[in-house]
Amino acid sequence: MEVIVFQKEAYEQLQEELFLRFHEALLQAHKAAKALDKEWLSTQEALNFLGFKSRTKLLELRDQGLIEYSQYGRMVKYSRKSILDFVENHKRSLP
Repeated sequence: MEVIVFQKEAYEQLQEELFLRFHEALLQAHKAAKALDKEWLSTQEALNFLGFKSRTKLLELRDQGLIEYSQYGRMVKYSRKSILDFVENHKRSLP
């Protein structure tokens, strides 16, 4: 068995970092869950739900017809159902 010793300050800093990351993950999960209640998602909500960091992949899926969207001027909304269908159709089974 290996014993690791921390200085108190380093330990407290580690705790704070872990708390912030956990809090951020909970906020992301809350945003994604909240988005599930809507029929149409904003670009940011769709990105959060899919776990994408940039719009590029979302635009590719949209342009390839893999997810439905509606656009009025510069406002774009994505169909929650089509995003859920996309995720379901691309899931991988464990061996």
